[in-house]
Amino acid sequence: MTPRLEKIRTRLFEQEYHDPGTWYFKDTCIVTDENRHEPLVVRKGLATRHMGEHLPAYIRPDELIVGNPNMNSVGFGTVLPVYATEEELEEAKQYKLNANSVWGHHPPHWEKVLHIGFRGITDEIQRMLLAECSKQTPDEKSVAEYRAMLYAIEGVVHFAERHAQQALADAAQETDPKRRRELIEIHRVCSRVPYLPAETLHEAVQAYWFTYAMVNSGGEYVPLGRVDQHLYPYYRRDLENGLIDDERADDLVGSFLAKCNERICTDTKNWENHYDFGLFSQGVPLSYSTGTEESGGHESGGYDIRALQYQENESIDSDANFNFGQSGNDWLMNMIIGGVRPDGEDGTNEITFKLLRLRFEMQLLMPTLSVRVSSKAPDRLWRELALCLRHCEGEPAIYNDDAIIPGFVDIGIPLEEARDYTNDGCWETLIPGKSYFSYAHIMNLRCLEWVFTRGVTIMTGETEGVDTGALDSLTDFETFYAAYCKQVDSQIELQVNRRLENLGMSEMIAPDPLMSTIMEGCIEKGRDMTGAGILPYTFHLLLITGLSNVVDSLCAVKKLVYEDRVATLADFKKAIENNWEGCEELRLIALNRVPKYGNDNDYADDMLARVMKDFENSCVAWRAKQDKIKIPAGIGTFENYAALGRNLSASPDGRGAGEALAPNYSPTPGVDVNGPTAVIKSATRPELMRYFCGCPLDISLNANEYLGEVGVTRMEGIIRSFCDLGGQIATITATSIEELQDAVVHPEKHKDLKVRMGGLSAYFIAMSAMQQQNIIQRFAKGAVIK
Repeated sequence: MTPRLEKIRTRLFEQEYHDPGTWYFKDTCIVTDENRHEPLVVRKGLATRHMGEHLPAYIRPDELIVGNPNMNSVGFGTVLPVYATEEELEEAKQYKLNANSVWGHHPPHWEKVLHIGFRGITDEIQRMLLAECSKQTPDEKSVAEYRAMLYAIEGVVHFAERHAQQALADAAQETDPKRRRELIEIHRVCSRVPYLPAETLHEAVQAYWFTYAMVNSGGEYVPLGRVDQHLYPYYRRDLENGLIDDERADDLVGSFLAKCNERICTDTKNWENHYDFGLFSQGVPLSYSTGTEESGGHESGGYDIRALQYQENESIDSDANFNFGQSGNDWLMNMIIGGVRPDGEDGTNEITFKLLRLRFEMQLLMPTLSVRVSSKAPDRLWRELALCLRHCEGEPAIYNDDAIIPGFVDIGIPLEEARDYTNDGCWETLIPGKSYFSYAHIMNLRCLEWVFTRGVTIMTGETEGVDTGALDSLTDFETFYAAYCKQVDSQIELQVNRRLENLGMSEMIAPDPLMSTIMEGCIEKGRDMTGAGILPYTFHLLLITGLSNVVDSLCAVKKLVYEDRVATLADFKKAIENNWEGCEELRLIALNRVPKYGNDNDYADDMLARVMKDFENSCVAWRAKQDKIKIPAGIGTFENYAALGRNLSASPDGRGAGEALAPNYSPTPGVDVNGPTAVIKSATRPELMRYFCGCPLDISLNANEYLGEVGVTRMEGIIRSFCDLGGQIATITATSIEELQDAVVHPEKHKDLKVRMGGLSAYFIAMSAMQQQNIIQRFAKGAVIK
């Protein structure tokens, strides 16, 4: 690490991470008598311009990349200037929408800003606007969108210009000649980009960050994409022209990474909480509204959990505290490096290695780091990954090109585009600049519950599933399993139809003209990206939620009821309705005498493959029934495995009511007793091609077993084995249970300890007490005797 980056890192950990920051625009309204009758999208563009004109412009000591976005956060909400009228807000509220209903997730064409700048983008808009206005009857919606785009771009340009002027003012006061020269160079760079195309590495990195800062301040939680592929041509050109040396390149890249972390606060109790019902909502059609959506409904982890303030006088397991702040330091700011290029050749380059090395030398949290690998990846990359993963906490996530790209092609994406895939802010894979993305949890464990209750949800008493008949009619396992599949299929149908009805609904209140300028098709069509069918691809990912618990539960029913006949369906019904009270012996048998997923056991893994194939087949069937959305299959809880489990009753695998689900595609914590190789073999038993959009396997390892050169070789073997066997996405957390336990007691000694939480990593000391215990349980191998 360079001396500059050492200083920046110290500043982050000693100052920035203790500052909860300032939330701007919470008392700002840009609606006036003069603009009230303008189209809403125009007022959104004016709001973006206002942010660019009023976000603070200041330059920290030693930094080379400048610009400070608002404090918007996945865990604590979004603050925007008010641009909608009271009538518009009231209308949107009927559909569970408000101005914060900006879905994010969609990776844009960042490289467009680098290649042609916002001047080039403005020229595109002006040409289309002129052509539209030349028509005998111009399309009013297109004209409004173009005006909004131009206003929004003015905001980005003002944001950059104000930093250019601040750099010049600082230079006039600077006494250190070296820093004065740096400030003058910052002035020059900020005077050019992102308005003009980038010509140097410094300009490219600054243009990238300015654009991200403004997009994110507008409520878009979006990934950074293939940063190494976008920056490498500028790095190579600067080296060839003698403009930079290796240390200067490190300082530029490291300064960029530091900007991604300045909003972090490790004491989440000091954050302001602005989470509301509209955040991440894409709208609920009135015909589908149940009245529970504002409080999160059954998909907990939403407004009902996140909007609560921490309560010192309540237990750590209270609704207010158990999940508090877990996504506070997250902006869906994923960065994916490595992988093949659109031409099929490996794209790993020196910027790949710089980003990988600096991200860990500086011990940063953001951006969430992912690495694409393939059979063409150089040996150096495999080794560097092993060096990082053997002593880090959950990153980088591993993406297997050889397994993922065929899935894109299978769903209809051209090969060249499929090769250029990136991920969104968690782990879902998408096509940059062309993807409008959403997802839905299929609560498979609740579907299994409904088989026992004839569609009645135990926790609420409401009938939400279908009636699959009395238990005594399920005379063999095939009949029982068919009833389970019927419940799942009914939920898939519900979620697909609901998505088809709410396509484009958020446009009524939360358009994004700035983001639309760097998404394909919006300028050409004169439409906002939030409109239905505007982008080339609309993905709606259906997620098996709680897969491990479902598989282990089905194994328990099959073995204990239909094979060994030591229990009846009525016994299990009583157990799940009463949270195992009075059924303790059956619970012990279910926990300890039934094969579990994650142990390379044919009995459990055959059940796993069956559950996944039937779910996949239902998703594929829906692809043929409509042509508006692409429907990949996935497996996921994201970081909400605790929150999702909180609203679920007990399950036949021995899990208690309200207990956390197993995360993503991972085994239930504590039951994977045969080591990581067995976990990988179990997870790669099914055919995973159609799960290309996301089925991340979270692997927890004891860091003590990966020390020294032998440890590096062992870790590389695990990564390569996962990919060779056809795994899609893997996250590997290598730490020790002793370190985690000590961090609970002595947080000041472990301020940079990170752990993986499904779709993101988090500083362990910033997590709620209940979440810390969930993580510790993942490292406690051996089935728990309850």
